[in-house]
Amino acid sequence: MKLFNSALVATGLFLSGSALAHVGLSDSVPANGAMVSQAPTTLELTFTAPVRLVKLTMQDEKQQSIPLTLPSSATSQETFSFALPALSATNYTVNWMIMGDDGHKMKGNMSFMLHNAGMNTHSATPMSMDHDTKEHTEHQ
Repeated sequence: MKLFNSALVATGLFLSGSALAHVGLSDSVPANGAMVSQAPTTLELTFTAPVRLVKLTMQDEKQQSIPLTLPSSATSQETFSFALPALSATNYTVNWMIMGDDGHKMKGNMSFMLHNAGMNTHSATPMSMDHDTKEHTEHQ
């Protein structure tokens, strides 16, 4: 009887441990925390196991929504890819909600920054290199 109780406890611990191992984001394009200089044309999210994508939102730093279309398929998959509209130079946050095969819903987010490639260039008036040659020759 003692052996049966031990086996029952061990099985219960094993099963509860696997239930706690929830799925998460394993990779994204652009990468989470990335600073990119060219606007991405697609957003790709890869999870650690097949999931159903329940909700997905993308916002810029002013909390303005970027339109994304959820896949119509209800099948579980690991990688989801979305076409992006033209993006401006700013910070973006992507929030997702997924449901694992065990029925548990999980939330998460990732973010990236888009730099404008010409952002640091200034259109200042060029400096004149002309100088008074008379003054220059007098000092020689």
